Amino acid sequence: MATQITPTSELQAVNIMLSTIGEAPVNSITGITTVDVSTAKNILNETSMSIQSQGWNFNTHTNYSSLSLDSNNNVPLPSNCVKADATSQFRHLNYTIRGGKLFDMDNHTDKFTSAPSSVDLVLVQLFEDLPEYARQYIIMKSARRFASRFIGDAEITKLIGQDENEALMAFHQADSQESDINILEGDSNTFSIIHRPIRRNY
Repeated sequence: MATQITPTSELQAVNIMLSTIGEAPVNSITGITTVDVSTAKNILNETSMSIQSQGWNFNTHTNYSSLSLDSNNNVPLPSNCVKADATSQFRHLNYTIRGGKLFDMDNHTDKFTSAPSSVDLVLVQLFEDLPEYARQYIIMKSARRFASRFIGDAEITKLIGQDENEALMAFHQADSQESDINILEGDSNTFSIIHRPIRRNY
């Protein structure tokens, strides 16, 4: 029977981390667990959050249009939102996230007369909802942190760091391919120059 290849699960990720300190794999990471398993899972979650919070193609929702005004004239954001910004066509607006709500930095308020028609949001995803290239980078970075905290062996940490660097390069390459980045519109500064209004002479 052929082996079925599936994306790396959270359980497999924790077992990879445990292997870096010479621990045997476990069958479950839920319920009552050992200190090693609990620590590994916490580091995996910490690392996933720190990486995803930067905003990548797989978790950046451009032109998100499902926001609405509540009874307090606030615009609540999804519970997994870690970053909010105005869309490219409204770059003159300056939004951020504050207290789980949209905040207008220019007017110093979270009160709105109407919800923006669309915004750009970064939404953190569960580990098993991530693309495999993101899982691999998160695992390797987590494994290095885990080994460093538990055993502090510089040589082992260095070896894992090499795997982490390879995963990081693959991560950047895959995310760039998915987002169809090109040299003309790959960042906000270039975009604004290309799409600036035509100057009129009177």
